[in-house]
Amino acid sequence: HLARIGLKDYHHGMDFSRPENARRINRLKVLSALRRKPASKAELAAMLQINKVSIGEICESLRSEGLIEESGKEMRSQGRPGVLFSINSKAGRVFSIIISEKAASVAVSDTLGRILRFERFPKAPSFSEDLRRVMAKLAGNARIYGIAIVSDEDIQLDIDAPSIRIPFSVAEASAEMARSGSLGSFLFISWGYSITASFSFQGTPVFLPEFGHIRASREGRCGCGGKGCLDAVASGRALLARTGHPSLKSLMQDKAALRDALQPMAAGIAQGVQALSAESVMITGAMSQMDDALYAYLQNLVSSLLPSRRSGMVIYRGAAGENGAAEGAAILALDTFFYDSALLAKLEAIESLSSPAL
Repeated sequence: HLARIGLKDYHHGMDFSRPENARRINRLKVLSALRRKPASKAELAAMLQINKVSIGEICESLRSEGLIEESGKEMRSQGRPGVLFSINSKAGRVFSIIISEKAASVAVSDTLGRILRFERFPKAPSFSEDLRRVMAKLAGNARIYGIAIVSDEDIQLDIDAPSIRIPFSVAEASAEMARSGSLGSFLFISWGYSITASFSFQGTPVFLPEFGHIRASREGRCGCGGKGCLDAVASGRALLARTGHPSLKSLMQDKAALRDALQPMAAGIAQGVQALSAESVMITGAMSQMDDALYAYLQNLVSSLLPSRRSGMVIYRGAAGENGAAEGAAILALDTFFYDSALLAKLEAIESLSSPAL
């Protein structure tokens, strides 16, 4: 079933000194720490600077609720080994709904963000009914904490569960950052039916809503009313219309069409890199899977457009491939509905401001 959990604004006007709020924050800190790696009560107390009695109470409460579980013993050279706790991956599920031009896919993930099952279906007139059927089948009897909907369209879905909407570039960047770390000041470009982008800032991908409307060519009318927008001349949608290919999969075999699209793509990348002082670029999405020769060609084009001091900037292919959007959406759904990472980030910011400078 889909559990009913209302969205709450935990951050607005929260009194962090109230005991019930302090307990909630400490619970979230423990969950967040165990999300990174298993730990004992002693390790959690030292890591989080929470007294051992409170840590013991929190761990017992979380274990009784089925949110964490014992996962072995810690290795010690002296003394009695402590019990290691870890997130119970079976505690609940989150959904990722990926909506593209012609199809949708639904992935269900565990509380560590690992995709368990995945199903894809076409966008037919019965889309909403098909979506509910697939979700019910994938959910089983597990508790559903929330849903992340990845789409560049404003599609209204009748879903009986809390949800967040995420652009493709943010979802895919989140997946890449989870796999490789924060990655520094990267410009992430999602290249699929449309072109969107995000920029990693302090470990978080920030959506760049106008990147697809950078002027990258003298040709091509855009839906925004402009001319030569990157999305209008190099997106999968634009290339399909120009070449007559029936799908992105077919288009990916047309190296001549892709090579032509790399000219405006290079112009857009160069402008983005300069404006953001990006250290590197990563291309994600369906069309990121073009071959190495085309990446080398794009790299040379971009280097020729950048000042000599920036010519060493590297363009990477996303590691997550076509699963990037689903992986990243699961991570962001868990951040929002299970770990409440935004609340902890706000608290950390408040504590850093209140701490005296050394």
